[in-house]
Amino acid sequence: MVNKLRTKRWSGWMVLSVALVSVLTLGACSQGVSKEEAARKDQEIVNLRSQVTDLQTQASTFQQDATYWKQLTALYEPVPMASMTDHRAFMLPSGAVLALHFDSMDLSKAQNLNWVALGVPGTFCKAEQARVEKQFGSGFTHFHDMENDVHGGKPGAKGVWFVHTAVRDFNSPMSGGNVKKGIDTNFMPTAAPAC
Repeated sequence: MVNKLRTKRWSGWMVLSVALVSVLTLGACSQGVSKEEAARKDQEIVNLRSQVTDLQTQASTFQQDATYWKQLTALYEPVPMASMTDHRAFMLPSGAVLALHFDSMDLSKAQNLNWVALGVPGTFCKAEQARVEKQFGSGFTHFHDMENDVHGGKPGAKGVWFVHTAVRDFNSPMSGGNVKKGIDTNFMPTAAPAC
C-alpha cells in the first residue's frame, strides 16, 4: 500500500513536471519568436552543420597531404640557398635536386606554385648540357652552380642542370613574360660555354 501511494505521488510529480516544462517551453517560444523565425534558425543550424562536415573533410585531406609531404621530404636533404628563397629545394641521394618554385621570394607570402624543377648533376659545359638533355629529355636550359650559389658559373663549374615545368599559366620576368603550363624552356636560360 505504501509503495502504491509512493508510486502515485511520483507519477503525479512526473506529470506535473512534464506539464510545467511544456508550459515554460511554449511560453518561451511564444514570446517574440515566430514559427517562421524558428524555421529560419533551424535551417541555419542545418547549413552550419553541413559546413562543419565539409570543413572536417577538408581538414582530413590536408592532414593526409601533410603526412605525405613529411614522408617525402624526410628522405631528402633540404638545399638552402640565399639566391633561391622562393624555392623549397631538396637533394635526392643521387645528387639530383627536386625544387618547388613559388611566386614570392618570401615563402610566407607565396600564394601559388609556379614551377616544379628537376636538377640533374653536371658541369657548366655545352657538351654536358647536351648529355643531360639526351639522357633526360629537352628543356634543361638553366644551370646553377650549387657550390657558389650562382646562375651559370665559370666554365666547368659543378652544379645542376634544371628543367622547369610550369604548373599553371602565369606571367614572369624570369621567363620573359607569359608562361604556359608545361616545360618552360625560357626560364632564365644560361648559355653554356664550350669547355
